[in-house]
Amino acid sequence: MKFAHLTLMMGLALTSACSQAEPPMVSKNTSVVAATTPANVEETIRNTLKQAIPDAEILSITPSVAGLYAIKAKGYASTAYMTADGKYMFQGEIIEIEGSKLTNITEKGMADVRKAALANVPLKDMIIYPAAEGKTKGVVYVFTDVDCGYCRKIHQEVPVMNNMGIEVRYLAFPRAGYPSPTSQKMDAIWCNAKPTEAMTAMKNNQPVPPASCENPIKSQYELGQELGVRGTPAVFLEDGNQVGGYLSPKDLAAAMKIK
Repeated sequence: MKFAHLTLMMGLALTSACSQAEPPMVSKNTSVVAATTPANVEETIRNTLKQAIPDAEILSITPSVAGLYAIKAKGYASTAYMTADGKYMFQGEIIEIEGSKLTNITEKGMADVRKAALANVPLKDMIIYPAAEGKTKGVVYVFTDVDCGYCRKIHQEVPVMNNMGIEVRYLAFPRAGYPSPTSQKMDAIWCNAKPTEAMTAMKNNQPVPPASCENPIKSQYELGQELGVRGTPAVFLEDGNQVGGYLSPKDLAAAMKIK
């Protein structure tokens, strides 16, 4: 059974490997939780999931709120939650309510995951358009496809963004998958001696010589899937929050709180 299928079953009872696991420490403010998962809880949850979903690759088990633990699995963008004894799992968003203030705990957790994942991508593996010299005010990560119309539109506005102090870091996300004719086009960009020029040329429907080399396109495509990218362009801030879709330079600057 696939991880995605199982997590859609709200409250599904699973066989517990240990019924004495301790829940995470939670203060009166339920957003404050223990920093790490107790070893016995992690073992319980992993054993339970191994029995129930043998093909799932569990990436992390972290404390959440109200005695729950957040589960991330490879290849699956959404977060699932389990009780400490491994008996119950559900998928959905957790919203913290404090008077009129609503905080999406699930999205905040996802943003933290995205922030760490994007920061771990080597700079040499991205195609980077830096801000104008001495003007850098922030960085955005853009998962891009060379064939999509809005990817081309946002690329036409990259010089404006650079002049506003925004550095644009491109990662590959061929929407047709990997391998595919689109990914081969992107090979030609990433393997070009001048990748920034090749990117601009291809997005302007100008010819770029075919090329192949060892490149990060497959790994970046898989990273995008794990971070919840479903279309392009997909724009992320350094804090891990996704702000688009296509945004105009003005709207992007507003999202980044850049003046």
